[in-house]
This record gives sequence, C-alpha cells and structure tokens, in this order.
Amino acid sequence: MESSAHTIGNQVAVVGGGISGIAAACRLEQAGYRVDLIESTGTLGGRCGINRLGERPVMMGGKNIGHNYATLRALLADLGVHLYEPFGINTSRMIDGKLTTLDSQHLFSEMRKSLGRIGSRKDVGKLLYLGTRVKSNVENRFLGSPAFTKIAAKSDHIPLSEHFGPDLTQNLFRPMTVRMNGAEPDEVYLGTFGTNLAMMLDNYDQLTHGIEPAFEALSKRVTVRLHSRVDGLVVRHGRVTGLRVVTGDEPPVEQHYDGVVLAVPAYAAAAIVKSELPSLSGLLLGVNYFPATVAVVEYDRPVFSPAIRAIALDDGPCSNAGVYGVNDLNVVRYTFSGRAARPLPSADQLAGWIEDAQARIQEMLGVGKVERVRMVTQQWDSAYCGYLPFHGDFLSQINSQAHSLAGLELAGDYLLGAPLEACARSGFEAARRLLSGAAQPSYNG
Repeated sequence: MESSAHTIGNQVAVVGGGISGIAAACRLEQAGYRVDLIESTGTLGGRCGINRLGERPVMMGGKNIGHNYATLRALLADLGVHLYEPFGINTSRMIDGKLTTLDSQHLFSEMRKSLGRIGSRKDVGKLLYLGTRVKSNVENRFLGSPAFTKIAAKSDHIPLSEHFGPDLTQNLFRPMTVRMNGAEPDEVYLGTFGTNLAMMLDNYDQLTHGIEPAFEALSKRVTVRLHSRVDGLVVRHGRVTGLRVVTGDEPPVEQHYDGVVLAVPAYAAAAIVKSELPSLSGLLLGVNYFPATVAVVEYDRPVFSPAIRAIALDDGPCSNAGVYGVNDLNVVRYTFSGRAARPLPSADQLAGWIEDAQARIQEMLGVGKVERVRMVTQQWDSAYCGYLPFHGDFLSQINSQAHSLAGLELAGDYLLGAPLEACARSGFEAARRLLSGAAQPSYNG
C-alpha cells in the first residue's frame, strides 16, 4: 500500500469511467483513499461500448486483450475477473484478386513470404526494422518512448503514407490505422506507429463473460457517480481543491477533493481545464479524434470460418468486418471508420452501409443467403484518438502545463496510446504521480 496519504489528503476524484479512469480509481483505492469515480454517461466502460445483442452483453468498442497487456490483466485480476477465451488477430484482405490472411502469430514470416504482394523489399525491410524495435523494448509499444521520439524528430514532417510505397501503405498500414485510430495512413505519423505495430505483434484473448463483472466489483470499492458531468476545476492558492460537478439537470455544485485525475479524452479534459489552464486547454484541443460506427449482427448461420475470421475492406465506409469471437462465426461486427465513414451516417444511410458490407463479405467468402436474427449499433463522434506528429514534444508540453497546478493529473488515450493496455497504464501512472506528489513527474512512464 502507498504510504503518502499525507501528501494529498484522503478524498480524491477520478473523472471518466473508461479504462484509464478505472485503473486510476483502483490504484488510489488500493492505497487507502476514498475515491469518487465520476462518469457523465449511464454506464462505465467508456469506448468499450457496453451494449446488448438481445439478452447477450456485447462490447461495441475495444474488447481484445493482448497477451502482453500486463497492466490491464493485473487490473482485471484485482477486480476478480480471470476467465479468457482465445481470439487472436486474423485479418484477410483482397490483394490482386486473392484473399490474403495475416495472422499476428506469424506476421514476420508471412511478410517475408509475401514481399512481392504486400510491398517492395525495401519497404518491408524498413517495416521489419521498426517491428524489431517494438519487440525488443516494451516502452516502444507506447507513445512517447525515447526511440520513437527520435524517429519522430526525423520523420514527422510528413505523414506515414509518404515514408512507404503505396502497396504496403494500402495493403497493410491502412487496416492498422483505421482499426486503431480511425485514420487514414496520411493522417498519422511514423513517430506514433510503434503502437500500431505493437497491436499487430501481439496475440489476443477476450473476456469469457465480458467486462461488466469488473465494473460491478469496482462499484463496491469506490463511489461511482453516473450521469455526472464536470464543468471546471476549483483552484485555491495554486492547487486543485475540488471540482464543479453537474448532476442531471441540477446547477453546478462545488465539491472538495484533495486530488483529481482527469481520465477523459483530450477534448473533454480541455473543456474542464480551460478557465484555469487556457494554454493546456489549447494543447489538448489540438489532439486528433475520428468518428466511428459499429454494428454487431447475429445471423441464422455462420458467415465466416475458423480460417478466415475477418476481412479488411477498402473503397467504402466499412473498414473491417469480422466475427465477434472465435466461436461466434454467425455474429459479425462491422466497423465503419476512415475517411469514407465521415461524417456519422443517418439511420437510413447506416442501413445501406450494412447491406453493402454484408453483400461484399458474402461474395468474397462464397457464402449463400443468410438471415439476420438481431442487430445492435453504436456511434461515436470521437471514437478513435489519431494522436499528433512529434508526439514526444507534445507530451513534454503537456507535462509542463499540467503540473503548474498541484493536485491535478491527466490520463487517457492521447498520452500513452489508444490500446486498452496503454489506457490502463496511463491511469495507473496518473494515480502513482498523484500519490507521490512529485513536482515534475514524467508522462513517459
């Protein structure tokens, strides 16, 4: 247990009920603090997207948990969640009229065998070099590592797409960037690409019974305040002493806290700190976010097969279609992201998008007619964090600005990365810094 309770008092607030906020709340509670976890919506989980497909709980957003996700797995274990089932990463795409499958367990060997089909030998060699950097040092899986900060300094004056040829960019990079960032390869940068490579170099499980049991366990240990919005900080004598909290339709109420972690997306944090830290707010508003729509559809029989479980699509709003789980070959999750999926569609537009994606998948797989049993959809205006060029420099500026106020820490997808592991690590690190009371802690871990 942490022994620094005297540095920040006993009552702390964590704003944001996504993975970053849950991680921060757990670490602070473990250290003996009374924690209010404040969430503006009616459920925890953030962009995990808790929903129902009929009576079945489903996660519309992030749900896959890598074998290398040590922080997140420790967090879930602490909340009593231990049961996983294999998922892997198995993605196919049409290359020269043929479905080509890349599996995360054999990515390097498959790239070497497919040199002429996915890109030039020079491009694949550069990619293998970057992948080796990610595999050899765990810090390179997260934003702001020294190695990728150096790469950014030399490379981030142009986007990722200009560092490699069009074949590799289209055949491999685009499925990676639209899946993790909702962004096209010309909207992301080499200095943040380590997080994308880390995703491809891991193997994945998903929770057998979903993530909701973890939220139920957490709600017994901290005070969870749903439907509560924070519209500003309370600051006295250069220190954060509380928050202005709006619950439902009630007017804002000032509530005292001895420390605050803002574990929300950059744009939401910008709104909260604007009056007290306008320069920090401006920096945060510069972070890129992109929209997404997800549909989970249950069919009357299997659509995919054990060998081909997902297909990355181009030239339309649907960027990926794949099974919900390895044993759910009749349950397909369609993701609509990337430039062609903007802006968010109307209900009628979405119905057409789903029809088109379903027809394309059936044709590629040679599947006969299938009937829908049930369907659920979800949309986010700002689903994916697309980061910034020269991200290490951005982190240094954020660090300097945020710590001009004592008692305030930041966590979220824009600091260490969008993957669930990066979010969990970001929350843990924010809590650790708050507990330590360090004057100038580092966001780089």
